[in-house]
Amino acid sequence: MCSLFRGKRNFMKKLSLLLFALSILVNAQAQTNVAGGIYQNATWSLANSPYVVNGPVVVFPGVTLNIEPGVEIKINNLTSSNIYIETRGTLNCVGTDAQPIKISAMYDTTNQTAWQGFICTSAQGGVLNVDRFDIANAFKPFAYDAPLANYQYTNCKFRHCFEAITLGNTVELNNCQFIDNETAVYGWSYFTINNCLFKDNNTSVSAYPTAFTMTNTQFIDNAIGVSFAAPVFDSLYITDCQFLNNLLAIGYPTNGQIFNCQFNDNATAIQYASEVEIFNNEFSFNELALEASIDADIHDNLINNNIGGVLISGVSNIQDSPEIYNNEICSNINFAVNNNTNMNYSLLSNCFCDLDSAGIESVIIDGYDDITKGLINYQIYDSSCTVLLGTILKYGPGAGLDELGFDILFENPVQNELQILGEINFSEIQISDLSGRVYTLNSAGDNQFDVTMLPAGFYILTTVNQIAVNKPFIKR
Repeated sequence: MCSLFRGKRNFMKKLSLLLFALSILVNAQAQTNVAGGIYQNATWSLANSPYVVNGPVVVFPGVTLNIEPGVEIKINNLTSSNIYIETRGTLNCVGTDAQPIKISAMYDTTNQTAWQGFICTSAQGGVLNVDRFDIANAFKPFAYDAPLANYQYTNCKFRHCFEAITLGNTVELNNCQFIDNETAVYGWSYFTINNCLFKDNNTSVSAYPTAFTMTNTQFIDNAIGVSFAAPVFDSLYITDCQFLNNLLAIGYPTNGQIFNCQFNDNATAIQYASEVEIFNNEFSFNELALEASIDADIHDNLINNNIGGVLISGVSNIQDSPEIYNNEICSNINFAVNNNTNMNYSLLSNCFCDLDSAGIESVIIDGYDDITKGLINYQIYDSSCTVLLGTILKYGPGAGLDELGFDILFENPVQNELQILGEINFSEIQISDLSGRVYTLNSAGDNQFDVTMLPAGFYILTTVNQIAVNKPFIKR
């Protein structure tokens, strides 16, 4: 009985070894090894995939190599990183949305220079058609000796490459992903990027643009998101994008618009914005939300809960000053606004979410803190940022009416007479009712203004001596 048991056990052991050997043989037969020249038309078929490239491959002139959708190409980089696939003929590497063509290194699979990539030798008639692929580990995934007029990629992935795309004219990217590349997109001059993802790249986009359009695109965990190496010549249009946890989200934008975007947890969200309109964006938890420079137009943004809010810099002439208005700039830790120039700025109509001028002063860095800087005028709103409570003027008409600017004080409700308290004389005020009707009143002396003609109701003191103040009151 024991000998029978031992016999069955030995049989099962031998059977397992046989099955293991068969599996190795099947796997070996399932792959296709390639290297060297292709001298006649050929197809790398899905049935014979994966293809293991053991050395350089060259498609010779007059010859076509077709790579079917779904094919997987493995680069055997165990002994050399100098493997490439060159076409002097025609190479078609076009997958489908459901079956992309996959190309990657077999070893050291996060190496950005594990192999050289595809090379198109146009001087010998080379044609390289690629789209809907997933390529990894290449020094330059697709290198052309003569740059294409238009690089157009849809549903493509570039992973762990050194320089994923280098263009010399136009690029159109739709639904593409760029993961852990040294540089994802580099070159000039027309850029269109839609619905793409850039993640873990050292530089995602480095552009010398004539025109730059980008929509619905995410930048996550990159060292640099988008950097403009030269001013945008024609137009800049960035909308509905998300920038999360980048060292620099956007650098040196000019001549266009950035709107409806989210900037969260970046070291610097926008650096040195000049001659660009930035509006309807959300900035939160950035080390620096926004650097505004020459002729920037910054409005209707939410700039909250950052370490630094708005830095004004790079302006030496008053006519080049940025316009900053209708923004909510609240709960920023080190500063809401830092005036790093010697220009004065009137930042009226921005809300700082603090009912106390002393609280706002603590987060505005200007000439009161450093005499080399210019001064900043501002206004005080209620917590909803809808009701104006006061105006602080440090320069210009009405400046210096008290230590921090001026505020308007009077007894409220008002009966027959509105008397402004204090030692400063006011000669004219304007009052509006809820219908928008405006009353202009002149002082009878001692800052007294006769309001007996006003029906009982709610009013707003809108100006004093033609300076906007917007102080609500009740007339009895």
